[in-house]
Parts: sequence; C-alpha cells; structure tokens
Amino acid sequence: MNTRVSVLVLVCTLCACSSDDSGTHSAAPHPGAELVKANCKVCHAQGINGAPIIGNRKMWSPRLEQGQEVLVQHAIEGFGLMPAKGGKTHLSDEEIAIAVDYMVSQVAP
Repeated sequence: MNTRVSVLVLVCTLCACSSDDSGTHSAAPHPGAELVKANCKVCHAQGINGAPIIGNRKMWSPRLEQGQEVLVQHAIEGFGLMPAKGGKTHLSDEEIAIAVDYMVSQVAP
C-alpha cells in the first residue's frame, strides 16, 4: 500500500512539473511596458514631434548608436522637442531608465 502512495505522489509531481501541451510559454512582461503605456505611448506610438515610434527599427537605429546611457540622459533632461521626462516630472530617473530600456528592447537585436 505504501508503494502505491509513493508512486501516485511521484506521478502527480511529475505531471505538475511538465510543460503545457500548447508549446507556448508566457514570459514575464518587461517592467517598463506599463510605464511606457501609461506615460510615453501618446508620442512614441505615433511619432509626435519626431518621437521614435516604439518598435520602428529605422527610427531607433541612429539613436541606438549613441548608447543607452545617452538615451536615458536625453529622456531625463529632455531633447529636441521632448521636455524633460516627457513632461511626466512625477517619474523618477530610475523609472525613466526602465521605460527607455523597454523601448530599446522592442528594436534591439
């Protein structure tokens, strides 16, 4: 009897650890996704005032060459027609860096 219980426990454990049959695995969303959606998407989804559109590799390529540190600095301090922090002064520098990282991740190889 004890052997049957042990086998049952082992089978249940193995089934619980197996992957799903769909073959899809959901990755955790990037922590900047919600920040961008709530604070940056208005301009960066439509290219307002020359803002590089999220996911548009052609628009982001020259910016990526500057390096992420420069992109974060520009986002924090403002650059061109974009005001400091995109006008969202309630955001911390760290939140801005996370948002920039998310946008870069959408075009980075």
